[in-house]
This record gives sequence, C-alpha cells and structure tokens, in this order.
Amino acid sequence: MRAIIYARLSPAPRGEESKGGNLRQQVELSQALCDRNGWSVITVVVEKDTSASTKRGAGRSAGWERVKALVEDGKADVIVSRHYDRMYRTPWDLEDLVDLAEATGVTLAAAQAQGVLDLSTPSGRLAARIGAVVARNETEMRAERQMLGHQRRRDSGRPFWSTRPFGFERDGRHREAEAEALRQAYQDVLTGVSLWSIAKDWNARELLSPHGKEWRSSNLRGVLLKPRNAGIQTYSQWVERADGKRVRLTEETGTGTWEAIVSQGMFRALVRYLSDPERNTGGGGRRKALLSGVVRCSKCRAVVAQGWSRRNAAGERYRIYTCSGGRCITCPADALDSFVVRKAIDMAEEWNAAPATDAADEEREAELLAEETATSERRTALAEMFAVGDIDASTLRAGVGRCDADLAKIRAELADLAANRMRVDLGDVEYLWEELDYEDPDRIDHARTVVMQVCERVELMPRGRGVRAFKAEHCRITFRSPESRRCAGMDAT
Repeated sequence: MRAIIYARLSPAPRGEESKGGNLRQQVELSQALCDRNGWSVITVVVEKDTSASTKRGAGRSAGWERVKALVEDGKADVIVSRHYDRMYRTPWDLEDLVDLAEATGVTLAAAQAQGVLDLSTPSGRLAARIGAVVARNETEMRAERQMLGHQRRRDSGRPFWSTRPFGFERDGRHREAEAEALRQAYQDVLTGVSLWSIAKDWNARELLSPHGKEWRSSNLRGVLLKPRNAGIQTYSQWVERADGKRVRLTEETGTGTWEAIVSQGMFRALVRYLSDPERNTGGGGRRKALLSGVVRCSKCRAVVAQGWSRRNAAGERYRIYTCSGGRCITCPADALDSFVVRKAIDMAEEWNAAPATDAADEEREAELLAEETATSERRTALAEMFAVGDIDASTLRAGVGRCDADLAKIRAELADLAANRMRVDLGDVEYLWEELDYEDPDRIDHARTVVMQVCERVELMPRGRGVRAFKAEHCRITFRSPESRRCAGMDAT
C-alpha cells in the first residue's frame, strides 16, 4: 500500500500563534501507523493555518488539491492523517471524497481512530458520514460560542485587545507617556504638522510601538485612526460580498468603559482630515517645500509642487512652484514663500487679539454628544423591535437610515467644533522667518502650520506673458476670520 500522509493545522484563534509542534505530532503519529501496517509513504503534505470547512462549490487548499491529484494519477492507495477531521469537516467535503474513492479505490486511515474507512462500501460511507455530521456540529457550536462571547464583551463595554495597544495597558488604563504623545499628535496633525515629523519625534524620544518597532507615516496613521483612542467601542466581523470576496466591516457599538485619550470630536476631525482625498500627503516623507500642496492654481484648481527653473546663461537654477495639473502657472518659490509668510505674520496679530469662544463651543459639544447618545439608543431600539416582531424589515431600514443620517450630521458638527478649537501658538510669529530653513524639515513644518492655520486658501494667479518678477497681485490669499474662524474673503493684495 502506497500512503500519503496529510497533516493540517487550522487557523489559530485571534491573538494566538499556531504551534508547529502540533504538525510534527500529526506527522509522527501518521508515520507510526504506516510503519505498523507496512505501508510505504510516498510523500508528506503539511499545511498550516488552513481550514477543512469549505462552502459548497468553494475550492479546498492547495495542499489538499495536491493530495487529490496524486490519488487521481494512481500514485497512492491510502490517505493517512492523525484524525479524519483533518481531511473533511463538512458533509459536502465528504461526498467529494466518496466520489474520489469510487473512481480510484483510495481508502482513508487515521492514527487516532480504529480501523480504515473504505468509502467504496456502504458501512464505510455510513461511518464517514456520521463523523462528518459530528464534525460539522462541533464547528457550528464553536462558532455560536464565539458569537455569544463577542456579544457579551460588546454589551459589557470592557476593552478586549489581543495585544497591548499604543497609549493603553491591556486593562484599559493609560500608559501616560504614550497617551500624552497621542494627545499632542492629534493637535499637531489638525494644525498641519506632517505625520513624518511626528513619527521622527517619537522615534527620537524612543516612544516605539508596543511591538518595539519604529514609527513611519503609515503605521502612525493607523494608530491615530483607532476609535479606541476616543473611548469608542467597535465590533468587527467578516462578511462575504456578492462577488464572493470576504471583507472586514467595523461598526461602532457605543462608548467603552475605559477612559478616552482624546475627545470624540477631535478624533472625528482627524479622521475627516486624514481621509480627505484632496489632502496632499507628500508620499509620507519629509517636507521639501513650504507651500507645496497648500497653494492652488487659480486656473485648474490643482495644487502646486516644487520644481526647478531652467538654467540661465550662467548655468544657475532657482526653486519654483509649478501647477501640478498641467503647468498652467509657475512662480519663483523663494519670493512666494516670503510673501505668504509676511502676510501670515500680519494676520497673526488679529488672531491673537480675537476673543476666545471655547465656552460656547464646549456647551454646543455637550448638546451634540447628548443628541448622539439618544440617536444611537433609538437605532438600537429599532433593532430590538424588529427582533421581537413589532416592526417589519422596511420600517427597520427606514428608521435605521434616518438615524444614520442624523448621526452623520451630529458627528460632522462635532468634528467641526474640534477642528476649529485647534490653534497654534502665534505669539512668536515674528521669529517665523528663522523657520524657513530648508535643511531642517521640522522648521518647515512649523512655518507651514502657521500658514495653514491663518490662511483658508492661497491661490497662484497668472503673471502674464513675459513677466518674470513676482508681484503681490500674483498671489491671492483668503484668510480665516479670527472671530468666526471661517473664510473672511480678504485679498492679500
């Protein structure tokens, strides 16, 4: 008898690693069974983190398909595993094996089961089908226990984190140094500081990730977008789309029992800011120019990027800003930087003299949070009414749709309030000229933050044919109003 040993390790539970020793044990037990029966092993197929539970019509793993191919080619007489559930766990998987046995005469053997399953006989098929039903029941019971466990955790509001998240301990308490860094990062990003600069600062201070890795723009962005930082509890589940692909959907389920690091308004403001498709990320690296991605072309509305002029008769070049949408407009970079910074410094005096509106904002924020809680409770109540049959599906969809629309408006206003409260310290703007050091990207970030704070829009105007020198009318700035924190429509010229 020619035997194929098949060993398979199911996907590990969340937060745990698969144990390679289990695979070795499966192979050793199967090899011992082959030795006792005098079977010659032609190959050993080992698979890790694969499942034998498949939906009808879905393909099995590559390793199992290889086993089937060897049997169909007449190269094996028996398939050996530690237990039969390594080969199949659903009735339809078993029927595929029955068809394979009828066509090839292959038998199944398990090291931890008595006897060999001969699927060509009625009694062998009966025993295999009973085993498949039992295995299927175990799978469904395990899934039900997991769902009930998730429901209990969701209802309790307690933190459930497989690993310690940045800013927190496993029990939900703050790790204060990291929590303070997160608070400052939210404020910095909302005032224009790049993720690259924040990551560089954290690495210099040795504030590494919980896994001991240094920060980059990408993993820092992921941490800032975690709802847990605002005390928001979420529930994630895998769902299958119409095209057969599985996607992970995450929904907010309420407020957790742990203390938030930042307010929900600030969190939503940052999510909106980082998700803005018009935001120029610069590729996640250091800033190379003060106004790249800030200034827009007045013709095509595209942002400008830094470039270099053509060489003059002396072979020299200088920095320029040019429209990224089609080179509609170009402008000398040094002159534009100086002009915009000077206007920002002039405007800063009005900002420093503006009255604070934090008290009114806080009162409105409290009202919005109360409305958000009430709307979320109405949404939950609709689901409960549908579950007991008080309302039908169409009423549920209409009610949930209205609640979701109301929640979107409330959260958008909360984000506006949080973003509007973000101000940079403009007390030392007279020293802003010293920050224009292109050898130090951190200084560029500081100057850029001030510009973005006081300027709502900066537009590059056409210079006219043959005009090379920069003039004030070549740039139009719309400032934010210090009183209303909205566009004042002021023209820099």
